[in-house]
Amino acid sequence: MIKQDNAVFNGYDFSTPVVILKNEEDSHVGLGIIRSLGRLGVPVYSMISHPRASASFSRYSDTFYFPRLSPAIPQEELTDYLFEVARRLGRRSILIPTFDFYARFIARHSATLKEMFIFPDCNSSLVESLCSKQGLHELAVRHGIPTARSAFPKSRAELDEFIQNAVFPVIIKPLDWTKLDSMSVKKAIVVHSLKELIEETNPGASFNFTNCIFQECIQGDRTQDWMFNGYFDSHSNCLVSFTGKKLRQAPVYTGYTSLGECVSNEIVNETSITFLKKLGYRGIVDIDYRYDPEDGNYKILDVNPRVGSTFRLFVGFNGLDVIRAMYLDVTGQKIPHDGQVEGRKWIVEDRDLRSVYLYYRNGDITLRDFLKSLKGIREGAWFALDDPLPFFTRIRDQVVSRLWPFNRR
Repeated sequence: MIKQDNAVFNGYDFSTPVVILKNEEDSHVGLGIIRSLGRLGVPVYSMISHPRASASFSRYSDTFYFPRLSPAIPQEELTDYLFEVARRLGRRSILIPTFDFYARFIARHSATLKEMFIFPDCNSSLVESLCSKQGLHELAVRHGIPTARSAFPKSRAELDEFIQNAVFPVIIKPLDWTKLDSMSVKKAIVVHSLKELIEETNPGASFNFTNCIFQECIQGDRTQDWMFNGYFDSHSNCLVSFTGKKLRQAPVYTGYTSLGECVSNEIVNETSITFLKKLGYRGIVDIDYRYDPEDGNYKILDVNPRVGSTFRLFVGFNGLDVIRAMYLDVTGQKIPHDGQVEGRKWIVEDRDLRSVYLYYRNGDITLRDFLKSLKGIREGAWFALDDPLPFFTRIRDQVVSRLWPFNRR
């Protein structure tokens, strides 16, 4: 057994295996799960589709390699893969999804998967709604949760009506990331004028507006993007919660957190807990908010019904995070008391460097600001002294990806 990294967890049973569905080669989420649980001695297994996935090089994990594993395969084939994993392990294990598609899959097929795996059983229709920008917007409005003004045009007439009444700037995002096609917008786009909006959505453009959300782009300080991380048990009681800020993002302004900081926010915390309790939510959740200085509200933007990419930002004084809380709860063990570490920072090393360059080029950060922002960083997404190999393989892959076009020429 690997030596536990905090005395508060001495005496707990960490023998139940964990299976991660799935671990992408360029994603740090699965690596965070591996290290969080592996350091406690939990047997962790990653389902991967690429032999160079970071999970393949971690000292804390073993892997199951399925080359065809992706959201594009038939769901029957994915079920077969899970059956194969269960057969190899020879016992029930805890199943953790890392992307919306897999969270939805588990919720839909929970009756079958329960025979082989352990996981928080959340209502399938609720998971579907939370994964959908439109579904989330409707739930927020219904329960009185502040949210950005949004439109979901399903016809050219509805789109034209929105264009005529749009208040700028407007952000355009995919409505459902799992249903992108060749004509879909692949990332968030911010338009600042009627002319830009017409150009992006004109009938001749290769643009599937029916899979888009058109949303007001809330103005204000770029550090007013807030996060909530929590775990809700089978009775929808919140057993652990954290809040924090996005200090930098990748891509800049509209992307994932590349540098985050733990900061207490009672409004964000209570709003999240009350909302999800009313919905009857169960399991790990990751929520994004943005503060609107015009009306003083924290407006909900996204709810991820699964572990979020920033979960290792939120680690308590005693080492508790949402993954560890979930593990202990579903194995029938008491979750130790813990508290949020104010000012704790976490960084995605490679993505943050690229973002810093773009923020600097846009005049939003100085060298002094950058150096000051590094104070308080407790953990990196890729680098760890006790598990260094994934970091160096990440560097190798980054270098190869940049040299490959030149090699081809």
